[in-house]
Amino acid sequence: MGFTGLPGTALGPLTTTWTMPDSCTVHVLNCPTCDGGFRGQQCVSTDGRGAPQDHTTCWPPTTSLAGTPRYPFVGWGFYSPGLACPAGYTTACTAQYGGRSGWDIEFTLIPGETAIGCCPEGFECANRNGNTCIASRTPLTVTTALCSGTNLVSVSPVTVPLLVDVTATTTDSSDGALATGTTVYVGEVSLLAPMYQLNFQQSDLESASSASAASSRSSAGLTRETGVTGASQSSQGTSSSGGNSGSGQSHSGTDTGVPATSSDGLSTGAIAGIAVGAALGGILLGVLALLMILRKRKKAKAAMNPAELDVTEGGAGAGAGAGIPLTGGDYKYLATPTSGTTPSPYPPPNARELDSAASAVEVPGGYAYPPRWAAEMPTGQEIHEFPGQYGGTELHGHEYQSTRYS
Repeated sequence: MGFTGLPGTALGPLTTTWTMPDSCTVHVLNCPTCDGGFRGQQCVSTDGRGAPQDHTTCWPPTTSLAGTPRYPFVGWGFYSPGLACPAGYTTACTAQYGGRSGWDIEFTLIPGETAIGCCPEGFECANRNGNTCIASRTPLTVTTALCSGTNLVSVSPVTVPLLVDVTATTTDSSDGALATGTTVYVGEVSLLAPMYQLNFQQSDLESASSASAASSRSSAGLTRETGVTGASQSSQGTSSSGGNSGSGQSHSGTDTGVPATSSDGLSTGAIAGIAVGAALGGILLGVLALLMILRKRKKAKAAMNPAELDVTEGGAGAGAGAGIPLTGGDYKYLATPTSGTTPSPYPPPNARELDSAASAVEVPGGYAYPPRWAAEMPTGQEIHEFPGQYGGTELHGHEYQSTRYS
């Protein structure tokens, strides 16, 4: 008997691989000679004796809205979005809204929705009092057990097909008297398991793909920052899981080593290294530029006529007569005569350097050029220079007495 067309109970999402307890993988028989064994059950005490029943610990985690199912579960509900079968289970059947279904699906779908049925390896989808998985592959090795109170006993591996001697009680009343009898025959044990229905839409797959890509980029950045490889992260995740084998296996299966040469972004250390290198490069270029400028200035100064060099106060200029530098205009202070006199610390007013293109001529003795300064003195007379604040005139040796100014 199958159940179909039911709305079902939304149990919650199942997007990662979940691992069930080891006891949930055992096929529990109702009795040593019973021809049926069901997986995903635990022993509970009923009427003073142990009996197998469906148990929520053998199902992936659910939300609080799922509530507590009644025994038997008869399929219970579906997971949405459901993207990953539990560990040890595989996709055994599929169904699409408005399309053909791989089995008599128990819970209906909505437009755009797809469902898959997850069954243990070697099982196929069926509908026996709801979504169910039934063993189909032979030979198949499974583990069976019996209940003794709340404990599993007689736990042992068996190979399917499993044959047992089935004892059946018959009643005969054809002659008016009630008679009972016992018949023993060899029967094949049917092995069943809960089927987990996972529903999803295309948008769920796209969201999962984007989240996976973002997680990969984050893992790559963490690897560059810490220098920890994905393999060591996986081993740490497995060892830290302790008794929770489900989380440990899931962690080991999803954490993979990411090369540190990934091009997604730069670490803080790399950025700092680039900044320091750029700063040092800028300083080096500045020093080279300064050296080139100084070298050019040195060459230009060496190429100048010594008579055209500026003199500075108290320094060695062009000639022995040192003075303060001239500023502005076309004036250039040339060295003053030092023969028998002490030069003035100030340049003579209106001193001008002759154009180099002009022809050199001797000025007649009776004239001065430039006016009031240049003059040819009579021979045999001592030449004296007046301070700058007095106007210069032509002197004659017999008219003025020699006076020395300092």
